[in-house]
Amino acid sequence: MPKINRNGIKINYETYGNGPALFLTHGFSATSKMWDDQIDYLSKYFTLIVWDMRGHGQTDYPDDENLYNEKETIEDIKEILNQLNDNKLIPKDLFEKLLKKLGT
Repeated sequence: MPKINRNGIKINYETYGNGPALFLTHGFSATSKMWDDQIDYLSKYFTLIVWDMRGHGQTDYPDDENLYNEKETIEDIKEILNQLNDNKLIPKDLFEKLLKKLGT
């Protein structure tokens, strides 16, 4: 899994397939592995982005409880999207729409 480093916390993510971007997240106490059975099919139609949230899977587990909140989660997602846009995996218009929905 590639990693981004956001403020010293390494966040794991993976991409699969081609097509419009589809960001797949997981719930509390799960990991990106919950999507394994869907990746083969969905990646035929989409560029899938799966990740492990803070404190889950292959992402770092910060000791500071204040680093686990909705704002940090959104900022982590935005940083992944920013990195992927730099790598041209997400079409620019879709990238801009995603960032707008995330409040930037």
